[in-house]
Amino acid sequence: MMRINLLPYREARRAQHKQILAAALLGILLVAALFYYGIYRIFSARVETEQAKVNYLQGVTHQLDSQIASIADLRKKRDELLAREGIITDLQDKRDRVVQVFNALAAETPDGVFLTHLQQSGDAMTVNGYAEDNDQVAAFMRHIQSSKIFTEPQLNIISKSKLGDEEVGQFTLQMTIRKPTAADKSAQSSGKPEVQP
Repeated sequence: MMRINLLPYREARRAQHKQILAAALLGILLVAALFYYGIYRIFSARVETEQAKVNYLQGVTHQLDSQIASIADLRKKRDELLAREGIITDLQDKRDRVVQVFNALAAETPDGVFLTHLQQSGDAMTVNGYAEDNDQVAAFMRHIQSSKIFTEPQLNIISKSKLGDEEVGQFTLQMTIRKPTAADKSAQSSGKPEVQP
C-alpha cells in the first residue's frame, strides 16, 4: 500500500532552514563576542602594564624629588657655612689688621708730629694731630703714600694753633686703609714678617 504524505514538507524545510540559520547566526555572534572579548583582554593587559610603568615612574620621580630637595638643602647649608667661614676669616684678618695699622702709624709718623685722634669708618681713616712744621706734615703724607697699609692721603685742614707756649700746626688728614692682597695673606700665614718701608 502506498502512503501519501499530506504534511506540508516545504514549511518543515523552511522551519529547519530557519533553525540552521539561527544557530549559525548565534554561532557567529558567539565567535564575534569571543573575538571582541579577546581583543578587550589584550588591550586591558596593555593598559595595566602601562599603568604599572606610570606608577613605577611616579614613585621614582617622587624619590628623585626628595633627593633633589635634600641636595638643595645641602647646598643651602654649604653656602651658609661658606658665608660663616668668610665672616670668620674677615674678622680674623681685621683683628690682625688693627695691630698692623697701629704699627704702621707708629713707623710712618715722623719726629715732630703728634697724633691726637684716630677715627676709622670701614676702610677710611681720619687722623687729627699737631706738627711743629708744615714740612713734617708733608713728610707724613709721603710716608703714608709709600706705605703698604695706607693709601690716598688727603690733607683737609691745616691751621696754626698754640700748644702750651709753642705755636704748632694743627691738621686733619684722611687716608684709606689698603685691603690685604693674596700675597700679604700668604706671607702672614707662612709666618714671614711684613717689611715696613
